[in-house]
Amino acid sequence: MASVKPDSEWYSPTSASIHAQDQSAEVTILYEISANQDLRITMNGVEKGKKQIGEMMVINGKSQWMLAKDLPLEKGYEIDPLDGAVLNLKLVLELLRAAAPGGPTAVSEKTTFDVKEDTRSIAVSTASASGGLEAPWSLHATIEPTAAGHWSFDLSAKHGRAMHMTGTWQKGNIPPTFDDQMPLDGWQILHIGPIKTTDGNSTILDYGAQTSNKRAKTLGELRKM
Repeated sequence: MASVKPDSEWYSPTSASIHAQDQSAEVTILYEISANQDLRITMNGVEKGKKQIGEMMVINGKSQWMLAKDLPLEKGYEIDPLDGAVLNLKLVLELLRAAAPGGPTAVSEKTTFDVKEDTRSIAVSTASASGGLEAPWSLHATIEPTAAGHWSFDLSAKHGRAMHMTGTWQKGNIPPTFDDQMPLDGWQILHIGPIKTTDGNSTILDYGAQTSNKRAKTLGELRKM
């Protein structure tokens, strides 16, 4: 399977947004990425007529941490919402790369791209999940520069079923920063890393997020933990 190309210019946004909709749900996800790869994800959507807003963060310090706010997490699968959001972003970046291999700066005006791939699949992954598009697949994409360092996109991919996503890609001169003084009131704190469990005489090794029994009042405290 074709692997992700992290050296692509598409893989260095400071922020991006994705809007997706189907018959029962609609969601817009905003991604903000700092210089040290801290990540803030804000999800705003409607599912079965009910409005849903939630936030997640990935904080890199002496350990790696996941923060969640206004987001229900299922025990044993706490990392799944984060995996889903990150896989969505990586898939969009791979589709943008497939449409415009030269990167965003090679698209100087509104341009439509059609890609048809019969043999090479798209594979995207995190440390604990994977996804992508199996070949054969096709893509109809429109990419348009809308401001300095800012592009909009409209992606329609087909692999068995149709997938339609719109959004924005931005590379700012100054990446977002998440201040050490940010209070963590109302945030769930989870530690990301290897998880070892036992089932009878068997030991199961996994990778995920577990609720931390350590507390931090601010982002700066968390980074030092």
